[in-house]
Amino acid sequence: MTRYCVNHDGNHAGGLNVCAACARKFREALQSIAVDVPALLLIASRQAGTGGSDRTGVRSRSAHAPLLIREQAWELYCQVEELVRLAALQCGCPPAARRTAGVSELVRAILSDDNPLLAASDAREWWRDVVDMAGRVSRMVDPPATRVAFGACPFCEHGVVWGAPRDHMGECRSCGAQVNRTYVADRLLDKLAKSEKKGTPKQLSRECAKAGIRLPASTIRAWIHQKRLTPDQHGHVTLSGIVPLLRRRAG
Repeated sequence: MTRYCVNHDGNHAGGLNVCAACARKFREALQSIAVDVPALLLIASRQAGTGGSDRTGVRSRSAHAPLLIREQAWELYCQVEELVRLAALQCGCPPAARRTAGVSELVRAILSDDNPLLAASDAREWWRDVVDMAGRVSRMVDPPATRVAFGACPFCEHGVVWGAPRDHMGECRSCGAQVNRTYVADRLLDKLAKSEKKGTPKQLSRECAKAGIRLPASTIRAWIHQKRLTPDQHGHVTLSGIVPLLRRRAG
């Protein structure tokens, strides 16, 4: 009887429970884990960074010593190690090797004969667990570049132009247009210049954020203190009054 891939892609599985393409992706995922795990350990032990800020949520205080590990990276490493050791058990690796070998060494042992995983009745679960884990490790070691919204797309009705923080050009996710961020910013400022809204520095900071412009309330208060903005008797300033200062700052 013909066997088909358990991932329901319609391909023949041969002697395994996954097709050749899925088997190749599974092995590439295992190889990726073996390559990335040393870097993951360095990140977890704070000997290396990912290029971004630490997102563990940990804040050291004067009364406590800072943590020596990054919690998220360490938890991910523990999950990787558990999965790989279970896979090694399924593949019949000797108990001594399973106890003492590192993740990369165990992966090499698994790749030497992964049929016990890919021919098992639960091959689909093994495939998904390994491929998913490889993706998580890769994102932790080499996180995707941060993208920010530059503003509304000038070429379609509901599109938003996104790009890397320091890029001059962005792309609309709706129509795919490449748009210069300066043009988007100018259109935003033109729109704000016609606004009749007024409010406290905090309120106007929120209005600017809605338009895709980061303007801290502290900056608006500083402009008031420097007499560059004149509030009314209630301490409110107009949104349109901020626009010339935003243009000058951008220039």
